[in-house]
Amino acid sequence: MGRAVPQSGSELRRTMDISIGEGLFSQIYAGLAGHGSVFVTKLAYHLGAGPMQFSVLSAIGMVSQVFQPLGLAVTRSLTARKRAVIALAAAGRALTPLYGLLPLLLPRRDALDAFLLLFFAVTSVLAVGTNAWMGWIGDMVPTRFRGRFFARRNQVLMLVGLASGFVFSAAIDLFDPHPGLVASWMSGVLGLPPLSDRAGTAFLALFCVAGVIGLAGLTILAKQPERRKVVETAPWGSMMAKPLREPNFRRLAFWGVWWLMALGIGAPFWQPFMIGELGMSVLMIMLYGTISTIAGLLSLRAWGRFIDRYGNKNAMRLSIIMATMNPLFWVAASPSRLFLIYGEAFVSGITWAGAGIVMTNFVLSVAPKHEQQAWSGMFSALTGLAMMVTALGSGALMPGAMSLLGMDLHPMQVLFLVGSIARLTALIPLSGVREQSVPFTAVVRRIQQFAAVRVLNLTAVIHPRR
Repeated sequence: MGRAVPQSGSELRRTMDISIGEGLFSQIYAGLAGHGSVFVTKLAYHLGAGPMQFSVLSAIGMVSQVFQPLGLAVTRSLTARKRAVIALAAAGRALTPLYGLLPLLLPRRDALDAFLLLFFAVTSVLAVGTNAWMGWIGDMVPTRFRGRFFARRNQVLMLVGLASGFVFSAAIDLFDPHPGLVASWMSGVLGLPPLSDRAGTAFLALFCVAGVIGLAGLTILAKQPERRKVVETAPWGSMMAKPLREPNFRRLAFWGVWWLMALGIGAPFWQPFMIGELGMSVLMIMLYGTISTIAGLLSLRAWGRFIDRYGNKNAMRLSIIMATMNPLFWVAASPSRLFLIYGEAFVSGITWAGAGIVMTNFVLSVAPKHEQQAWSGMFSALTGLAMMVTALGSGALMPGAMSLLGMDLHPMQVLFLVGSIARLTALIPLSGVREQSVPFTAVVRRIQQFAAVRVLNLTAVIHPRR
C-alpha cells in the first residue's frame, strides 16, 4: 500500500489532485451536515432549540475534537493509515441520514435530544478519522509546500461549497413558513402550494443526499497515494503525553487554548442570530457565505505565499487582528442594517481563509518528524475542550440586554462584543510560540513598503509628470 521510497514530484502532484477531488465531496458533505452547517442549525431551529441547545450543538463540534487522539491509538500499530481513515469516515457519514429521520419518528423534544446525541457520535467518529488523515497528509506533503497545498485545495473546495450551498439553500427555503423572496418567487413560478408542513421530509431528503455524497467521495480518497509509516511501539498514553513534555508544544497549546476560548464566546449564536433576530432566510445566509467565500478565494493564494515566506506565526498575528474586528459589525447590525453583516462577510472571508490554513498547518510545521499525528491530536483535544467551555458558558450565562452608544444590544450582541475583546488578547500567548519565521516587525515594514509603492504608483497615474 505505502512505499518507503523518496517522494517524487509526480507522486506529490497526484496526492494534491486526488486530495482536491476527494475534498469536493467532503466539502459538500460538511456544508450540508457538518459542524457549523446552516442546515444543521436550521434543523435544530425547526425542532425548537433554545439558547442552551444551540450552545450544546456548537460545543459538540468542539468536544468531539477530544477524540482526535484516538486516531493515533487506531493507527499506531499499522504501517498504513488509508484503510482506517476510510473506515472511520464511512462509519460517520453513513449515519447522517438519521438526522432527518429522527424528527419523523419521535416527538419534537425527543427528536431534538436524540439528534444532539447522534450528532455528537457522528462528529466524534469523524474527528478520529481526521487525526489519522492529518498524519497521512503530513507524510505526503513536504513542509515547504503545505501552505500552498492547503491554499490551493481550500480555494477549489470553497467554490464547490458555494455552488452547492446555493442550490440546497434555495430548495430548503421552499419548505420554510417564511421562505424569503427567492423561494417565494420559485414557488410562484413552479406553481407550488405552501410546503411548510413537509419540512420534515425535506430535511430527510437533504441529509440522505449528504450521506450519499460523503460516501461517494471515499471512493476517490481510496486512490490517494500513501507512504508506509513507522510502527509505533511505545504505549499510546506515553505517545500522547510526549508532546506535553515539549516546551514549544506547551506554548503552542497554551496559545491555542486561549485563542479557542476567545472564539467560543458567542460562537453558538451567529446563525441563530441571523435566523431569529435578523429574520434572514437560509438563502440570505448563503449570500453572506458567498461574499465570505469570494473574499476567501481572492485571498487564499496570497495567504499561502505569505505563510510559506513569513511563517504561520506572522500569518496568525494578522488573522487575530482582523478577527477582532469582525464581531463589531454584528454588534451594530439590525434588520434595517443588514448591509453591515454583508460587509463583515468580506472581512471575515479574508480572516478565516488565513486562519484556516494556519490552524491546519501550524502544528504540522512545529512538530518533530513522525510525531505530527500525536501533536495534532493532543492540540485538537485541548483546544476543542477550551472552546467547548466558553461555548457552553455563552448559553448558560447569557448576559442581559444593554445600551451602548445609543444602540440597544440584544444579549447575543453583548456576547459578540465580549468575544471581540477576548480575541485581541490572544496575541499575548502567541508571542511565546517558537517557529522559524521572519520577525513580525519586518513583515509590517514589508507591508508598509508595499503600500507606499502602490500609493506612489497611483499618484503617478492621477498626476502624471508633464
